[in-house]
Amino acid sequence: MEKLRNLPEKQIVTVGCPYLDEYAKRINQIPEEENHVFTVLVAPSWGKAALLSRFGDKLLDPLVKTDWRIIVRPHPQSLIVEKDIIEKLKTKYENNSNFEWDIESDNIYSLKKADVMISDFSGVIFDYLFLRKKPVFYVSKDMNLRPYDAFEIYNSQEEMWTFRGLKKAGIELDPELLDNLEEIIRKTASNADIETAIEELKTEAWHFQGEAGKQIADFMIKKGNS
Repeated sequence: MEKLRNLPEKQIVTVGCPYLDEYAKRINQIPEEENHVFTVLVAPSWGKAALLSRFGDKLLDPLVKTDWRIIVRPHPQSLIVEKDIIEKLKTKYENNSNFEWDIESDNIYSLKKADVMISDFSGVIFDYLFLRKKPVFYVSKDMNLRPYDAFEIYNSQEEMWTFRGLKKAGIELDPELLDNLEEIIRKTASNADIETAIEELKTEAWHFQGEAGKQIADFMIKKGNS
């Protein structure tokens, strides 16, 4: 983006991820549910290329027909710019006892409850993969990047790292097969190879696990002394 927009070059240093370090501690302190029900967390990004805008009830209908708990956690921006979509879905599913919304600022409790996640290109995917090591189902087919900064960077010859990573550790959903979503999830949610793939991606993407604070402080001290 700096090169494309002729911006001043920044010094970029890999130091880890402070909030993931803290979440990793916190999520292990949350007790397991005594009467846990298989839970699907739908956690999309926002905008015309995101799940709720593209598919809405076409995605949610097959889920609410199951005996699973379905948690939908919209992106905070959706609550601002996609109110019509959210309100329409709230009205449609208000009488479904297995359906709930999560609009809390802290996502960690929904992450803890979920057995699988369904998303698109939201960064929360990697929070879930790295903290829970459980399957993420994602939709990327025919995704239009034009509304996003990524459109200026990526082209048909180069793929977003998000999707390159998800090809290793996630499970891509074909939008044309959403009617079979329950069967797809049942078949693949217990795939033993997924955890190995997630661990490999975690090693690739999350450096200095548990040490981000120290890495940041050491760099700042060194920078201040130079």
